[in-house]
Amino acid sequence: MRRAAFCRACLAVLATASIGTGQVDWAGHKLREPRRLNPGAAVCVNTPLNLAGMEMEPAKAGEELAERIRAAGFASGLLGTQASCDAVVFTEITGRNRKTVEVDFRVVLTDEQVPRMCSSARGKSGKLVSWHDAVLVAFADEARQIRNAQQKGMAVYAGALE
Repeated sequence: MRRAAFCRACLAVLATASIGTGQVDWAGHKLREPRRLNPGAAVCVNTPLNLAGMEMEPAKAGEELAERIRAAGFASGLLGTQASCDAVVFTEITGRNRKTVEVDFRVVLTDEQVPRMCSSARGKSGKLVSWHDAVLVAFADEARQIRNAQQKGMAVYAGALE
């Protein structure tokens, strides 16, 4: 529920969309479903927003996320460091308690404005694991979800069109 509200809030300024037969008609553009990125596609990382109030360096967090996305099989780097981007990942660190860190993220293909993926990822810390390591686990979960969605073909996120 929170994830859907997150994506709807992010898309409030976008044009109204309607669903056609197997396609989405958005502002005169047909968004075919599903869509895949080419193997090794460039996935740019927008610097993660820290809404959980943790002490961290945003650029370092962005590079750590890009590293996890590279490990998932994509070319990845911070937005502005790549020659081109096939997709951009927007991430917000939304929650942190003693044992877990939660991030919300969305994947937007560069020639579209409607997200192809909107999800949450979690990282859990153990007795000897710091919250920073829990963030890295959450980033790895995020990269895994992006890779899995890519393998299936990414449809337009349905909650974005309500």
